[in-house]
Amino acid sequence: MGTSTSSKGPGSGVSLDPPWLDDVVGGIGGGGAVPPKDGNAAPPLAVPAGTAPPNRYGDARRAFGKFAKTGNTQQLRDAIGHYTRRGSGGASAAASRMRASTSAGAALFSFLNTVSQGATAEARKWVDDLRATNLSAEDVVDAIVRELAPPGGSADEDSLRDSMDLALSELINDDPAIDPLSMGVDNIWELMKGYLAIEAGNRLCFDLGPIFENSLLDPRTAVQREKEMRRFLKNEIGAHVDLLRGTVANPSRSQLDGILQEALKMTFELFEADL
Repeated sequence: MGTSTSSKGPGSGVSLDPPWLDDVVGGIGGGGAVPPKDGNAAPPLAVPAGTAPPNRYGDARRAFGKFAKTGNTQQLRDAIGHYTRRGSGGASAAASRMRASTSAGAALFSFLNTVSQGATAEARKWVDDLRATNLSAEDVVDAIVRELAPPGGSADEDSLRDSMDLALSELINDDPAIDPLSMGVDNIWELMKGYLAIEAGNRLCFDLGPIFENSLLDPRTAVQREKEMRRFLKNEIGAHVDLLRGTVANPSRSQLDGILQEALKMTFELFEADL
């Protein structure tokens, strides 16, 4: 769902909020061997009504194309601001549109916290069975993603699976001492920043279409731009995650979902204000 997608993105005249999205949200994290301690998702911030306007992404595509060519992050800020304000119905609606992403992130956080603490008999058995197979770190990451991700094949489901996998892999590559089955809470919060950045980048690229490819960048530059985009998004979203994470002691899965949604909303509001 990232820069390699051939999608041209959704057009005008379609619902701003896909009716099938809540089916995706409902399938996250509930069918594995380790039942969630709190299976309730946070209510969406705002569900946009009506249909998308004509040329909803025109300004966003132009700004994103400039970023692709120059690497100027101000153009990326502008692209996201236009994308959320006109293309998605505003910051709250854009964050709500990503509720499958935040629900999956909250499920991942809760799952990793549960298995690292051995908080339930099911979690302890799952970890013991996995360790007995002497898997590599990459195989453990795959097992975690399989445990949480829904089995469907929509673009949102494909994206969140890839984002979980990539965020976990990058965190472990950056610090090989991290054990994905025994992670401290600070490492899990850091994982959330990377995961949300990948998901936001995927959403942007999928909806705006293959702009990196259409900008005629050489493959090395295209990869570099994608990394720059993710790094920028991680810094911006991560600042709001850090601001919000201390507002609730020992947050439930539902509260985690709300924190992640609010972090996205605050980030999108900031970009809109810059326009």
